[in-house]
Amino acid sequence: MLPFFRQTSYLSGNFNRTMMNKQAKQRIPYLDFLKFFAIASVVLGHSVEQTTGNDFWDNPIWSFIYTYHMPLFMLLCGYFFGSSLKLPFVTMFKKKFMQLGVPSISAWVLMYLFVTLTGYNPYPEIVDLSWLGFMNAMWFLKCVFFCYLIGWIFVKAMRKVWIAALTSTILVHLIPMFSIDSVNFMLPMFWVGYLCNLNQAWIDRHRTALLTTSVIAFASMLPFWSGRLTVYMVPIDFFDWSTLTLNVENLGVTLYRLAIGIAGSMVFFLLSPSVYNRIQNFRITPTLNRLGKCTLGLYWTQTFLLECTWHSIGLYVNTANSFWVTPLIAIFELFLCYQAVLLLRKNKYTRLLFLGENA
Repeated sequence: MLPFFRQTSYLSGNFNRTMMNKQAKQRIPYLDFLKFFAIASVVLGHSVEQTTGNDFWDNPIWSFIYTYHMPLFMLLCGYFFGSSLKLPFVTMFKKKFMQLGVPSISAWVLMYLFVTLTGYNPYPEIVDLSWLGFMNAMWFLKCVFFCYLIGWIFVKAMRKVWIAALTSTILVHLIPMFSIDSVNFMLPMFWVGYLCNLNQAWIDRHRTALLTTSVIAFASMLPFWSGRLTVYMVPIDFFDWSTLTLNVENLGVTLYRLAIGIAGSMVFFLLSPSVYNRIQNFRITPTLNRLGKCTLGLYWTQTFLLECTWHSIGLYVNTANSFWVTPLIAIFELFLCYQAVLLLRKNKYTRLLFLGENA
């Protein structure tokens, strides 16, 4: 049987639970570094988006980043999904709601209060005071939350991970409601991450071959990619239940988008251990790892400091200048957001409401 088709194993007993708790507290340094790379990609992509007007759709930096950045984040979320399977559903639900749901709700409440009290909306495309606006506020946190719920239910119901992954992926692509918060786009990447965790030993043995394959696949698909093929321009909508018809063109874009997202994410995932080994003794590396440990907080704060505040400034640079202006903005924003995260951590209430940290 292929390694990706292995069945999930479950530990039991007080000794095993103690060992799991100890292991859960251990960090994997190269994955912290990979998380930093992912959040840096998000901030750089958003800085391009906020400074190039409507030209960002065709900006090479933005287009490249949007092949992999959120799929890579979801892969990392799925990688650590196994510990949640060991929890009862209610316990898992409460834990993930506090971690992911509370910060997304708090963000929308702040947006609502600011717009209501001041009468000024800094970013109408994001700050929409409606049910859809509520779902879009910190959409990725809600998406991760839904993926955890779906993953837990399907693995427990079907036991075999590959059956759970295949069945749930097909269903979320066919049922329109799962287009909310891009669950249908991100769930496959969540499963890829979990399967990588289950098969880590096999991946380590075949890392060179897997990396070579991923690089070739990613490089061969890149020339055909455009920022106008993202879900923001071409939503997943390839099956019409009312007429029972299939939109072949949309299905093709959906599969292509999924394939390039998986290939790009796997390139960086497979590269990260060797890259980290080369830079782990650099003076800046511990700082980058600290940034990687607080990606949720950085994602939360950059929404206000970059997407809303910077958007309202209205600075515009052309595509040529975006290659040096936007990286400088991204570095400044990462520094500013990290300082904001450190400040929010000083109080237990702000730590919970804005960072999802309950301890």
